[in-house]
Amino acid sequence: SDLLARQGGDEFMALLHDIHTMHEALGVAEKIRRALNEVFVLDGRECLVSASIGIALYPDHGKDLASLTRCADAAMYRAKMNGRNGASVATDAPRPRVEP
Repeated sequence: SDLLARQGGDEFMALLHDIHTMHEALGVAEKIRRALNEVFVLDGRECLVSASIGIALYPDHGKDLASLTRCADAAMYRAKMNGRNGASVATDAPRPRVEP
């Protein structure tokens, strides 16, 4: 029931159905990060891949896909600023958008 999809460019999104705590989400992020840190051989060349992972949980960080995506995206950029190849958790629920 989990879903992994390419968001665009080099960004991917994992929607995990049965995750209830931040501890569980961080455990999955670490498994993904470790799997990607293995050396890949493509066309006879070794390739190294790393991942900066942003985590947002429903309903703590949003109750719709757009809100959760914004929170996870901000957390991902924080992971990149903290040295890359790690995970960062969303800090706050997004503020509702106010239309003028």
